[in-house]
Amino acid sequence: MLVDILNAANLYANGVKHVQDRRDQWLKKHAELKDHFKEVADYLNTNAAYKQGFFVDTLHAFDENINGTSAAMPSITLRSGPMPMLVTFRNTMGEKKEYTEEGFHITLTPTITGQVIAFMIPHTSELNKTPPQYISLAIIDEPGKLTMEIADAIITKGMQIAFYSSFTGMGEQQQGENAADQPLPVPHSRNPIGFKLHETTEEVK
Repeated sequence: MLVDILNAANLYANGVKHVQDRRDQWLKKHAELKDHFKEVADYLNTNAAYKQGFFVDTLHAFDENINGTSAAMPSITLRSGPMPMLVTFRNTMGEKKEYTEEGFHITLTPTITGQVIAFMIPHTSELNKTPPQYISLAIIDEPGKLTMEIADAIITKGMQIAFYSSFTGMGEQQQGENAADQPLPVPHSRNPIGFKLHETTEEVK
């Protein structure tokens, strides 16, 4: 009986070892991913037909109580720049208001277990009052087994979903693999722009 109890207690030692091993894997893989994400961003900035700009960010786990970071838990993000929404409002005072859509974020970040989660934060703008919800793209149990081919597949999937959260894609038919059977999730709903009769509006009879 005592041996069984000892074996149960030793699960913690095995668990700690596995967590530390996964974290060590991620620190090595993170450096490789950072270089690869920069390569992807440079390629898109050069070759994409619409150049909203693509950027790579590295962030670290943050503790608000002491304003401290953990160097052992970095994340990597590929994000797009803001896009003008091609709508302008003016008032009688000559003031002008234009709206911009914020870019998407595709992030790979470690969890406390040492596993890595890949998720996408969709496009958002002041015209859409619905707070953006992140969409999970993948969970990597063993970060050391993450290849650049898998990373590319995660980026592709994330960008496809992000497109349908943008004002440029909300009205489009979803495309991509198995679109008929497995439609891509819509990150948030379309909100209408408010309309009202204005003094300068021409009345149609």
